[in-house]
Amino acid sequence: MRRKVSTVMDEALFRRAKLEAVRQGRTLTQILGEALARYLDEGPNRGLRTHRTVGESWGALAAPPELVRQILEEEDGPLDA
Repeated sequence: MRRKVSTVMDEALFRRAKLEAVRQGRTLTQILGEALARYLDEGPNRGLRTHRTVGESWGALAAPPELVRQILEEEDGPLDA
């Protein structure tokens, strides 16, 4: 079932959404519906792409703790200081 809704939004945001819909050959309803679904599905970290990126890449480059420590010390100086 679909429901008609009414809302108020910033004119510039509306224009961006409308242009994106035209660019993709889709309706504004599809663009806004997809954006809202994505926003609701992301949970407590809504809109924070860094959290999703970190989660998706976790463990991609496994490094032993001593190597990480060495790299950090080279960047910032001794960690024990």
